[in-house]
Amino acid sequence: MKTITNEFNCTLSYDLALLGDPEGLLFFDIETTGLSAKRDMVYLIGCVYVRGGVWRRKQWFADTVEAEAELLVHFFLFASRFSLLVHFNGSAFDLPFLRERASLHHTPGSDRIPKSLDLYRELKPLKKLLGLSDCRQKTLEAFLGTHREDPYDGGQLIRFYWQYLRTGGSSLYDALLLHNAEDIEGLPSLLSLLSYRDFFRGKFLPESERLLDSGELLVTCENPSCTLPFPCQFLTENSRVSCLQSTLTLSIPLVRGTLKYFFGDYANYYYLPAEDQAIHKSVAAFVEPSHRKKATAKTCYQKHEGLFFSVPKGFSADVPLFYSEYKKSPPYIEYAEGLFLDPTFLQKFLLATLPK
Repeated sequence: MKTITNEFNCTLSYDLALLGDPEGLLFFDIETTGLSAKRDMVYLIGCVYVRGGVWRRKQWFADTVEAEAELLVHFFLFASRFSLLVHFNGSAFDLPFLRERASLHHTPGSDRIPKSLDLYRELKPLKKLLGLSDCRQKTLEAFLGTHREDPYDGGQLIRFYWQYLRTGGSSLYDALLLHNAEDIEGLPSLLSLLSYRDFFRGKFLPESERLLDSGELLVTCENPSCTLPFPCQFLTENSRVSCLQSTLTLSIPLVRGTLKYFFGDYANYYYLPAEDQAIHKSVAAFVEPSHRKKATAKTCYQKHEGLFFSVPKGFSADVPLFYSEYKKSPPYIEYAEGLFLDPTFLQKFLLATLPK
């Protein structure tokens, strides 16, 4: 087995402390000879980590088939010193593969793997938001402007490894290490994309609210605890969202017209067909019986004219909801000046509107 350790430069825009103690984070990736942990082997494990403010890269390379067992021992022992493993789709592949190979080799320490963070699972919901064709690591790196020297894919590397075992060729060895090195060195850079997740989950403070001549409401707010690396725009079911650095702007279409507010306790109401509205039975007692009917759930309403906007699914706030017809989606809220300047209302609206 060969062990290779180097220092490298890594400039991050994401605060590692948001994940925990920076020196407790271990970013890792594995290279295997196939997808089956029962038939195939791990021939290379690479990781990067911080020590004393310096980024280091460590790789364990199985220069013989028999060296796999030793490689696993070294990795599990090293990983046990950290509090969080960071990987890309490792929950589905890397970790189960390592555990299976460790079981076959009776490798000690495999039960002491720290908890982990799967960047693939965290970033996949952002695919549509960021306009990505897929959520592969290379695609995400390209979005961030990261350039790779390694031109090879996993299938080519498997052939290179078997050729290396036969020939010991240095160019094959270098290609294998380079691919893994770029994979693991690219992992910390992906953390900047977590800014989008943190941004949408954060607390927003209202800044301004403006009614446009076009009939849209423009709401601007800020998440002071998070800054996005790139601007983004997307549509939701009820608005257009634009994000720049720490500022989020909502463009909400407003509808002027007449909608219905439905009373819940319809047994206590009468419906007046001539007026097309319901009134409480205490008032209906003064109306001729021929001019009134017992209200049903569908007729127990009063009409209201105003300026409305539709409510996103999952929205919950103590405000009246209006409908075009009984239980017909979407529900609406009447717009009143300053409504979105209320931090509590704004936060609830964003919670139902923004990506989870």
